[in-house]
Amino acid sequence: MSKDMDIEQAAQATKTTTSIEVKAEPVTIAEPTATITVVAAAAAAATNGDSSGKAVEEQKQQPATATTITTTTITEQVQPTVAAAVESTASKGNNKSNMDPTLINFKVLYVLTQLCGLTMIVLVGTWIGQHFGGLGGTDNPKQEFNWHPLFMTIGFIYLYGNSILVYRGFRTTRKKTLKLTHAGIHMAAFVLTVIALKTVFDSHNLVDPPIPNMYSLHSWLGLSAVIIFCLQYVAGFMAFLVPGMRENYKIALMPLHIYFGLFGFVLAIASAVMGLTEKAIFAIPNYSKLPSAGVLANIIGVLYVVFGGLVVYLATEPSYKRKPIPEDTALLTANGNE
Repeated sequence: MSKDMDIEQAAQATKTTTSIEVKAEPVTIAEPTATITVVAAAAAAATNGDSSGKAVEEQKQQPATATTITTTTITEQVQPTVAAAVESTASKGNNKSNMDPTLINFKVLYVLTQLCGLTMIVLVGTWIGQHFGGLGGTDNPKQEFNWHPLFMTIGFIYLYGNSILVYRGFRTTRKKTLKLTHAGIHMAAFVLTVIALKTVFDSHNLVDPPIPNMYSLHSWLGLSAVIIFCLQYVAGFMAFLVPGMRENYKIALMPLHIYFGLFGFVLAIASAVMGLTEKAIFAIPNYSKLPSAGVLANIIGVLYVVFGGLVVYLATEPSYKRKPIPEDTALLTANGNE
């Protein structure tokens, strides 16, 4: 009787130990726990018979469920990490393809504008070199005049147009640097324009007999464009480069500065086309039959108009406007504190 009671107590103790091991299993590695549980269950089966065999079957199923849950959890944690890595790699690889289409259009038109301007300068140099004897000094007034179309094309058209586009062409550069560059290009254009004006007056005054000055519409519009250009330069320098101007005055002056800058540039283009036509009529024999010099003059005039149209479009299209960068905000704050 006492032996039977001892055997039952030992079986209950073994069964209790097995139950504790099964409960602890899900927080550990699944496969080793399952093996230990099967061994313990086999020992219990030897003691309790068939009734504990069912318990072993249930305990076998529990580790499988725990393993499935653990694997699912790990998969859910890994998938977002892999997706983020793939997305990051794709964004780096496709950075260029994801650029703003508006900015791409601007860059294409900006490059086209530069090519048009450079071609215009080369053709003017070829025109005066092949058909009008090249360049000269005061001892040859006719050849000295040839400096006028060349320097006007370089300074009063090409550089003037690029000074207008400098803010949008170099949109990632600091605002202060762009201001200095804008003023510097204008100064270079002003120097070339003054030299070009001197050569045309010399070519009129030094020839025998002298040619009257300032009688044509070309000269009137050209001098008007130069005067507007000079006034623009002085007003812009005093308002936007010299310290001390109040911010509200700058804001009020900016629209006028932009308008008269574009107006002077368009006037310069119109004057250049008129001067080119005037030179072709007076200096090219049989211009009406379109000799090579006449064809080249017409092509140059077309390039003047195309270059001017591209500059005005790029400077006035709202979507191409330069966006402020953090350095600009810091600069405005510093100026306001001064």
